[in-house]
Formats: sequence, structure tokens, C-alpha cells
Amino acid sequence: MSKFTSFLDRLSISKKLAFWYGLSLFVMLSLFGYILYETFHQSIHHNYDRHLRFEAEQLLPHIDTSGDTLSIDLKGYSRNAALKSGVEYGTYVRLYDVNGNQIYSSPNFSKVGQPLETELPETPEEYSFSSQWQDLPARTLFYPITDNDGNFCGWLEVTGFEWTLHEEVNRFRRYLLVFIAISVLLSILGGYWLSRRALSPVASIIDAAKSITATDLDRRIPVNYQVRDELTDLAETFNMMLNRLQRGFEREKRFTSDAAHELMTPLSSLQSDAEIMLRKPRSKEEYRETIQRMLAETRRMSEMVHLLLQLSRVEADHRSEPERVNISRITEKVAEEYQDISDQKDIDFEVEVDPELYVSAHGAYIEEVINNLLENALKYTPEGGRISLELRRSSSKAVIHLSDTGIGFDEETKKHLFERFYRANESEVQDQSGSGLGLPLVKAIVGLYGGKIRAYSDGPGEGSTFVVELPLWEEEEA
Repeated sequence: MSKFTSFLDRLSISKKLAFWYGLSLFVMLSLFGYILYETFHQSIHHNYDRHLRFEAEQLLPHIDTSGDTLSIDLKGYSRNAALKSGVEYGTYVRLYDVNGNQIYSSPNFSKVGQPLETELPETPEEYSFSSQWQDLPARTLFYPITDNDGNFCGWLEVTGFEWTLHEEVNRFRRYLLVFIAISVLLSILGGYWLSRRALSPVASIIDAAKSITATDLDRRIPVNYQVRDELTDLAETFNMMLNRLQRGFEREKRFTSDAAHELMTPLSSLQSDAEIMLRKPRSKEEYRETIQRMLAETRRMSEMVHLLLQLSRVEADHRSEPERVNISRITEKVAEEYQDISDQKDIDFEVEVDPELYVSAHGAYIEEVINNLLENALKYTPEGGRISLELRRSSSKAVIHLSDTGIGFDEETKKHLFERFYRANESEVQDQSGSGLGLPLVKAIVGLYGGKIRAYSDGPGEGSTFVVELPLWEEEEA
């Protein structure tokens, strides 16, 4: 059994399907053929019993039951010749009394060398059976004899050969076996062809998967949308997995490229300052100024790396599940932290928050969104300006509305606001420190929770407005 199992394990799926299909059909056809053969066999016996019964009934008028013992007179019997015929075509007749004594046997019994051994039935009822006699299949019928009053008087035994009928049965059996063999063979061949045809998309999937490499992730497995089956779902699942892999590779590639590009400038500046300082001795004041510049560049690099890591983490596919967070409390908390900064810059900072608004998110990320928006507003709003922060419930959303009277932006700048490392060319922007990663991070976080962010401005010097929409927790649960 283990060898057979190991043999099956080495077969391909199409061959296994063809084998099991052929085996199943063989079992079903064999069972059906056996039932059909037995039914046909019994039907032939039943029909031959009718022939023997007819022979017995033809003999009954020639049997005398009126005396003390049975007697038979076949002088006027029309089928007397059959009682004299030899093997194969003859009819063999014997007559027994009620005690089982043989009274008569047909003349053809004297022509055979092998005796016909039978046993009388125990009850006076018609009884038939098959046996092998003279190397041929024989059928014997015991027919009960009664007198005019219905009393049992003895037995009439009629025997004939079924060899012609058995030839038909054997011929039918051979036809049945040939039919089963051909059907199973055709089913195996047809099942193999069908399984190969049904599994042909698997070969396409394998070839396509082999051709996809880390440098060629834009290729996809072909999907036949005209046929909807398990293989179509498998191909789509592979394609979705490839999409995730491609996004992951592109994200890591973009992170590496962005980090290398943006860190090159401050690193070059640090190297230049260090080389200049090492050329000759300097005063304490010169050393202090250089170290301060180097420290500022280091802080800028640290902030840039932090934002890049945050952005990469937000864009990653594997994250912890969002939880129910109170965006009202987070907004009030962050606004309080920026209140002192706005007072120092003489900026009118107004805050209006609807209480007890909940969203499905991570609290630290929501805090990052509000932090970045307020930091930009305070950075680019001059002294004496005004900033307004509102958190309102609007239908099924929590809406953050942040407006300022700062430098604003034009339509061209608006197109690039949420691109990585983009900073407008205006002097008011370039004079301020920044990495150009704050707004892309905000957009990534908002998109993570199914929200939207929009930016508006009437032009340079006209201030700006940022609107963030996040689905409320109650609506998500519903």
C-alpha cells in the first residue's frame, strides 16, 4: 500500500485526476455490470424453468394416479422422441412415488454413463436447481403430482441442458467486460485530456511566476475573465500579492533614494565644515560657530530621518489594528501645546472643538496630523496674523478645518503640496527650516484611515486653508 501511495505521489495532478476518475468509473461500471449480469442470468433460469414446467405439464395427462401406485403410459405422447434423444438436446424424465421410490426413467438415461444425482424436496412444492452433469450445465425441475382430490402422490423430475443459454450468458459477460474495459480506458484518456485542459492555466501561472523577478515586478499573471473558477481566483490572488510586493519594493526603493538624496546636502556641509576647521587652528568663537552649524545640520537630518521613517511606517502594509480614539481630546491637547508659541509670535489663535468625537485610528498618528498642520500654519504666518482651528461633526465625518493668514500659495504650488521634499521657491518658504515631508506624511496618515485632505488658497499672501475629513467611529460600526 505504501508503494502504491508513493507511486501516486509521484504522478502529476492531471494524471492523478485521470487515474481516480478511471478507478471510480471502473468501480461503478463493475457494480452495475455485476447486477445486470446476475439479473440476466436469473432471468434465463426463470425462462428455462418455464420450459421445463411446460414439459412436465405435457406429461401429467399420461400419469395415472388412481391406483395404489403411480404409473405412466407414453404411447400417445407427442414428444416421445425427446425422451430418447441423447446428450445436449434430450429431455430427461424420472417419476417418483410419495415415498421417493423411482417408478420410471426416460430411455435416454440408459445412454449416459454419468448418473444424475438429485435429492427430492422436503415439501410438496415446485423446486428447481442448476447442476453440472456430463460436463454440461443442466437444470432440473421437481414437479409435485396430486390426484383428483388434491392429495400429494409423488414427484415428476424433468431435466434439460442449458448449454445454449449459458453460451448466451457467457457471450453477454464477455461483451460486458469488453465494454467496461473500453469505457474505463476512454474515461482515463478523456479525463487526462480534460484535466490537462482544465489545469492549463496553472502552467501559465507557473511560467509567469518564474519570469517575475525582483527587478521585473511590473509583470502580472494572465487572467481569463471570461471563465470564473478557482484558477481565476488563484491568479487574481497572486496578482494582488505581486501588487503588494511591488508597492513594498517601490516604497523601500523610494525611501532609500529620498534619504540618500536629501541627506547628501547636510552631510556634504558637515564634511566641508569639518575639513575647513582642520586646516589650521581656530579661535574658540570660530569652533563654537562651526559646531553650532554642524549641530543644526545634524538636527535637520534627524528630523528628516524621523519623518521618512514615519512615512514609510504609515505606508507599510502590516500595521496594528486601528482603535477607537477621541479626536476631540487629541485636538485640544495639541492646540494647548501651540498656544504659547502663538502668543510669543503675537498670533491670534482660535480653537473650536465639538466634544466627544471618535474615529477609528491610532492616536499617535492623529496627533502627528494636527502637529504638522499647526506647525506649518505657525511657521508661515507672520506676526499679528490669525490662525483658526475647528473640529466639527459633519454628517458621518469628523472635519478638521485649519485656516491662517499666512503666505498662501498659487495654483502651481497647490499641485505639488503633498509631494515628498517639495518646497515652494518663495523666499518666505526657503528662509524657514523644513524637509518637505510634513504634508506628504499628513496625507498618508489621513488616507490610511479612509479620510481626505484638501488645501485652498486665494493666492500668495492671502493665507491658506486645510480641510481634513475622517469617518466617525459610529458610522463605521453601523
